[in-house]
Amino acid sequence: MRATSLGVLPPSVREICVGRQAIHDVLGRAVGHELLFRPSRSAETSGVGVGPAPEGVRVTGDDEATASVIVATTTEFGTRDLAGDGQLFVNLPRSFVVDELPVPLDPRRVVLEVLERVGPDEEVMAGLHRLHRRGFALALDDYAPGDHREEMLPLCEYVKIDLGDVPAEELAGLVAHVRRRAPRARLVAERVETADDFTLAVDVGFDLFQGYHLRRPVVLSRPALVHHALVASRLLVRLGDPQVSYRVLARLTAADPAITLKVFRVVNSVAGAGQRVRNLHQALVLLGRYRFRSMLVLEVLAISGHRDDEIALRSLARASAAEILVPQDPLAASTETLVRMVAEMLHMTVDELGTSIHRTVPTHDVQEACDVLDAYLAAVEHDTEPDEEMSQDMFAVSMAYLAGVREAREVLNGVLAPVPLPLD
Repeated sequence: MRATSLGVLPPSVREICVGRQAIHDVLGRAVGHELLFRPSRSAETSGVGVGPAPEGVRVTGDDEATASVIVATTTEFGTRDLAGDGQLFVNLPRSFVVDELPVPLDPRRVVLEVLERVGPDEEVMAGLHRLHRRGFALALDDYAPGDHREEMLPLCEYVKIDLGDVPAEELAGLVAHVRRRAPRARLVAERVETADDFTLAVDVGFDLFQGYHLRRPVVLSRPALVHHALVASRLLVRLGDPQVSYRVLARLTAADPAITLKVFRVVNSVAGAGQRVRNLHQALVLLGRYRFRSMLVLEVLAISGHRDDEIALRSLARASAAEILVPQDPLAASTETLVRMVAEMLHMTVDELGTSIHRTVPTHDVQEACDVLDAYLAAVEHDTEPDEEMSQDMFAVSMAYLAGVREAREVLNGVLAPVPLPLD
C-alpha cells in the first residue's frame, strides 16, 4: 500500500552521495573500499580544500566532508551495502581524532585513515591511542619521505603511499623504512594508474593496491530527507540535559520525519538484524543519548537543514492524532503514521521502507486507524468526501487531528519561535 498523498508538503529531499574506491590484493581481489566525499553524483573530485575559497566557488572543509561520509554510511547506505564483507577506509581530520567530533562507526568494519594534514601533537597522539583502544584499525594516508607523522607509524595497521609522490628509485627504501618502523602494518600503494605502476609496487613489496589501473571510484547516491534545522538544534539542547526523559525526546523527534527515519536506520545497524523495533520511543532507548547526540552533531555539520515549519507541524500533528485514535497502543500508532509520511516523501511504499528500517509490522487495529487518518487528510487536502467504508467515525478522526494540531503547536512553540534579542 502506498501512503496517502501529501502533495501540499514541499519535498525537503536532497541527493546524498558517497564515492567508493576499491583496495585490492596482489591477485586483484577487492579486500576493502575507501569512502570518498562527493558533493554530487557527477562529481569526479571531492572539492575538499584548505583556506578561503575562490570567489563564487564553494570549498568543502575536511570536517564537513568526513561528517557527510559518516552520515551516508550510518543513516543512508549501511556498512554492508558499501563494503560487503570487506573493510571501509574513512578519512579522519584532526577534529575527529582529538574527540571534538564523534566517530560513531563500527570498529570491526572501519579503518580510520589519518589525513596528511594531521600532525602528531600531544592531543592527536592521545586521540589515536583512544581510538586504538576502542578497537579501530588506523591507517596513515599519503605517507612520504621525511613525513612529520613518523611518530604515528607504530600505531598503524595500514600505511598508504602515493606512487606519484615518491620517485621510483626511492620507493624501495621508503618501503623498507616503513617495514622497520611499523612491522605489522600492511602497505597500500595509492595512485596505481598503469600496469607498470602495479608491477613496480609488487616488486618493491606493497601488500595492497589502489588506483585507476585496478578500478575507478564509483559514486553511489540516493534521495535523503533533510532535517529541520531548528528541531535538530533543539534536540541537541535537550540531549544535553540528563533530566529530559525519552518520552519528551521522542515527542520532539516525531516533529522531524528526517531525524525519525535516521534514528530507525542507526538503531537497525547497531542492534543488528535480530532486533525488531516496535516504535520510536523504543528506538531512542536502544540508540541511547550519546549515540543520538553523535548522530545529530554529524547530521547538522554535514547537511544544511530546511526551515519549513509546516513539515514539523504536520508530522507531529499526525503522530499525536494517531495516538488519540489508538489509545491501547499509542506509540505503535504514532510510529506507523510517521513511517507512512516518510515513505510518501521519499516516493517509496510503506513495505519498502519498513524492510529497510527493520520495524515490527503493526497490528490490524493500528493499520486500520492510520488508514482512516490518511483518508481524512486526503479528503481535507482535495476537498472530497472520505470513503464511506471507513470503519471509524470521521468526526472523531477530525477531532483527534485538531487536537493533534493543538498539541503540535504547543510543543513546537518553544522550538520555532524566534529568540528575543537582549535589551541594551
